[in-house]
Amino acid sequence: MSINTKPWGRTPYREDVLLFTMENSSGCKVRISTYGAALIGLEIPAADRLVDVVLGYDSLEEYMTDGNYMGATVGRVAGRISNAAFELDGRKYQLDRNEGNNHLHGGKYGFNRRNWEVLALNDESNSPSLTFELHCKDGMGGYPGNVRIETTFTLSGTTLSIIHSAECDSPTPLNLTSHPYFNLNGDGQRIDGHELKILSAKSPQLNDSLIPDGQIIDLCGSEADFTAFTPLGKTPQDRYFILDNEESPLVPAAVARCNESGLEMELHTNQPGLQLYTADGMAKGTSGKNGRNYGPRCGLCIEPMGYPDAVNRKEFPSVILNPGERYHHSTEYRFRNYKAAPENN
Repeated sequence: MSINTKPWGRTPYREDVLLFTMENSSGCKVRISTYGAALIGLEIPAADRLVDVVLGYDSLEEYMTDGNYMGATVGRVAGRISNAAFELDGRKYQLDRNEGNNHLHGGKYGFNRRNWEVLALNDESNSPSLTFELHCKDGMGGYPGNVRIETTFTLSGTTLSIIHSAECDSPTPLNLTSHPYFNLNGDGQRIDGHELKILSAKSPQLNDSLIPDGQIIDLCGSEADFTAFTPLGKTPQDRYFILDNEESPLVPAAVARCNESGLEMELHTNQPGLQLYTADGMAKGTSGKNGRNYGPRCGLCIEPMGYPDAVNRKEFPSVILNPGERYHHSTEYRFRNYKAAPENN
């Protein structure tokens, strides 16, 4: 129905940050910031109320000091890179270490710390969209090559789609994702009772630093087995699941649901896998929006992306983008109300 824009402050570099609100005729509303191309809020009609299903902060200043990648677009490379280094075409590239000895989510100055430019607006009544653009220079964060990225958010019915696309002028790793924390009850409280189903039981085996060792394991019967709807419970989760999507551009990957609100979220993606993270590292007492206090297990991240540490694992599908190629990452979050009933698996 509308796209509204308002100034939201300035970065330390005196860049003007904008906050957009898109609302459609299905009663859904999404708020997105140019800072970090971040998803600030997403309101979905439940049976008896509107539920803001993503966690966030009230102010720009909180996003600029955030260490949780709250709602942000993450890059150049999402996930972990072992020893914060990789080799490409015979040259070693050293990145910054921002998680022990490793490099996480693009490092200290990743895309979540950049103020994106507005490229396009489409004010269609039931399918408004917003496209941001980012230019990432050769050498930024230690990565080679100039890269131009576009990210488009579309609110169609009760579906939010996010499409990332990019081009480069020399070979470079590129592996983007979106990092919203979902809480389908909208209260920012523990998600132990949320139920999750992931259409995969395959995962890279991890070492103590959550770096893959190159082996692929079967999770059936383990505490990370979500092949049937399973309450998240209290077990920490920070693991990559391998999807079978070689024959289709967009496949169902995961379904999360909350009996209290009656909302269900089905995720479709064209990526080879997804990272599941249950916010166990979020500090207790983290101040959230609308006076909420967040903490461990207050939200659920389902991050579609390429394999972690693929730049150092030749046995994994490559995340190298070459000149003349176009990177394309498509994900849809499809919401609906459901009647809680025993699952018929």
